[in-house]
Amino acid sequence: MPELKHRVQITDLEFKNEKTPYSPHFRDVYFSPESGIEESRYVYLEGSGALAAITESKPELTISEIGFGAGLNFLLTLQEFRRSRPTGTLRYFSFENHPVRKSSLETLYQNIPELREESRMLLEAYPVLAPGVHLLRFFGGSVSLYLCLGDATELLGELDFKADHWYWDGFAPSRNPEAFSEPLFDQVALHSKTGTRGASFTAAGWVRRTLETKGFEVRKREGYGHKRECITAEFKGQPREIDREPWFSTTSQKRLVPGMHVAVLGAGLAGSAIARALAERNFHVLVFDPNGVAGRASSNPVGLFNAQLSKIPNPVSRFSQLSLISHLRELERLKIKSSRGILRTDIHDPSPLLRSDYPADFFEVQDRGIFFPGCGMIDPRELCRSRLNHPLIRIETRAVTSVQRSDDRIGLHLMTEDRPLLFDHVVYCLGADPKLPGVSEFHDALHDLNPTRPIRGQIIFTDPVSGSGTLPHALVEEGYATPLIEGHHVIGATYQAKTILPDQEERDTETLLSSAQKWPVFAGLKREHVRRTKTGYRLSTPDKLPMVGPLCDPEWMKNHYERDLRGAKTRTGPPLRAPQGEWLLTGLGSRGITYSSLSAEILAEWMTGSPIPLERELLEHIHSARFFVRKLRKSGVE
Repeated sequence: MPELKHRVQITDLEFKNEKTPYSPHFRDVYFSPESGIEESRYVYLEGSGALAAITESKPELTISEIGFGAGLNFLLTLQEFRRSRPTGTLRYFSFENHPVRKSSLETLYQNIPELREESRMLLEAYPVLAPGVHLLRFFGGSVSLYLCLGDATELLGELDFKADHWYWDGFAPSRNPEAFSEPLFDQVALHSKTGTRGASFTAAGWVRRTLETKGFEVRKREGYGHKRECITAEFKGQPREIDREPWFSTTSQKRLVPGMHVAVLGAGLAGSAIARALAERNFHVLVFDPNGVAGRASSNPVGLFNAQLSKIPNPVSRFSQLSLISHLRELERLKIKSSRGILRTDIHDPSPLLRSDYPADFFEVQDRGIFFPGCGMIDPRELCRSRLNHPLIRIETRAVTSVQRSDDRIGLHLMTEDRPLLFDHVVYCLGADPKLPGVSEFHDALHDLNPTRPIRGQIIFTDPVSGSGTLPHALVEEGYATPLIEGHHVIGATYQAKTILPDQEERDTETLLSSAQKWPVFAGLKREHVRRTKTGYRLSTPDKLPMVGPLCDPEWMKNHYERDLRGAKTRTGPPLRAPQGEWLLTGLGSRGITYSSLSAEILAEWMTGSPIPLERELLEHIHSARFFVRKLRKSGVE
C-alpha cells in the first residue's frame, strides 16, 4: 500500500469570542458569529432536504458531509434525529483532513448549551485522530457516524455507499478550494443517487458550474444573515456503479435481517467480539464452545494492546493502528478494567509514529524509549466475559458434532440432540486448536484452502526481584514484561512456528529470561524465580492480518475467475459467490486483543448489508478469500 499522499493535520481552535471558533490554517471562522446553530440548520439541514427526510422517518437515511470541522452539522443532525425518529437508521459519512483536537471541542461545546447532550455523546466516542475510517455509533446503533479522516477525494474513492443528502461545508472556496474541486465532485456524483440533494453556504459561480457538469441541478436561495445567497442542488444524472473487484464484492452475500438466528463457533477473542457486535445491533446470538469462555488461546491472564510500527505506513501498520483505536473506544464503552502505560525500549526515534499520523499527545519520547500512556494490558478472559455479558447472547458448551447445509439454513448437530439446531447465519471463529468434535474436518479443510498456521506461544510467571515490584507499567522490546499481577510478573511471549522440540518449554523459558534480563529492573532474574509456564496456540496468516468475510467457495471461484486472474489484474467476472450465511473471523495471530474489536465491527456491518467502515484497499488485505485469489493470479489452482 503506498504511503498516503495527504496527511491528517490535527488543528487547535482559536476563538474570536466564546462561540466563534476560528481556523488558523484556513484563516476563516467555522460558523457565523451571530448564530451558528440557526445558520447551519437553515443552510445545510433545510437546504439539503435532510431535515424533511428526518421528520418523515424514512427507514434508512444516508447523509454525507465534506468538512466535519467542529462537528456542528453532525450535532444538529443528531439532535433532530433524536427528536423526530424513534425508529429507523441514520448513516452519516463525514470527511475531514484537518480534524479538531478533542480538547478544543470540549472548550467550544461548553459554550453551546443547546447541544449539551449531543456534544457529550460525541466527545465520549471521539477517536484518536489518525487517518482512516472511524465508526462511531449512537442511540444503540440507530445512528452511525463514519468519521473519515484524510483527503476526501481519496477516501471517497475507497468507500462504497450512496448518499441521500450532502452537506458541502469546507470554509470559503477561496480559502479551501480542494473542498470544492472537480475531482472531489466527481466522487460526490459517483456516490449519489438520482434525486440526491445537497447544499452549501457558498454560491460562487465556479462551484455552481462544477456541480452542474457533474449532473446536479443547482438553485440559488436566500442566504442566512449577512450572506446574500447560498445554494441547494439535486442530482439529475444517472447513478453509476462504484468500481470494485468482483471477487471482493460485499453486496452478493446473504444479508442478516431482524428475526434471523445467528450462531458463533468459538468463545475466545474473535467469537466474543463478533457476538457482542451483533448483539449491539439487536440480534440474538448463540455462542458455541465446549471449552467455555476464553478456554483456549484467549485464556492468558494478561495481554497487551500496543502500537504496531513500521518505517512507512503499510497494510499491517494501518490496520493495526485502526484496530488499536477501535479497541480503545471499546474499553471505554464497555467500562473494562485495564492497566495503562507501555514503555517501548526497542524504539527511540518517533519518526515512524509521525509518518503514521499518531497524534503528538499519543506518545512521549523518553531517555529509555517511547512511552505510550494510552496503551497497556488487559486480562483477555475478562475482555471476553465482558463482551459476552449481554442479554441477547447465550453460551452453549455442548459440543457441535457436525455442520449440515441446506438451501437457506445451516444446521448444527449437538452431541445430545437428535435434530440439528437451525441458523440463518454462522460465524466460524475457530482458532488453531478448535477441539470442537465434528467440525475438525471443516477446520482442516479451511486451513488447507488458506495458508494459516498454528503459532506456539509461551509465557512464564516469575517472582519479583529487587526493584521490580514497583514497576509501574509494561515494558516491551523483543518480548514484554508486566508489573506485578497477583504477586507475579508475566514475561512473554515466544513465537514458535517451526518444529517443536521435546525440550521446547525449557528452551523458551531460557529465551524469555534472557529477554527480560536486558531491562535493568530484571537484571537479577534467574531460573529459580520462575514459578510456572503457560503455552497456547494462535492461528496466524503469512501476512500477519486476520481473515474477515464470507466463507468462500473455492471451486466456484476457480471456475469463474481463474482465466481472468491468471497472470493479470482485471475487474471482470461476476460478484463473489459464497455459501450463503457462512462467515469467517479468524487468523488474529498474536494481536487478537486489538484485531478482534475492529474485525468484528467490519464483519457485523458486512453481515447486515451496511457500508463497511474500512478503505477498500485495506479490506482486500483482510478479506477471507484473498489467499485463494492470489493463487489464482499467479498460476491457477489445480
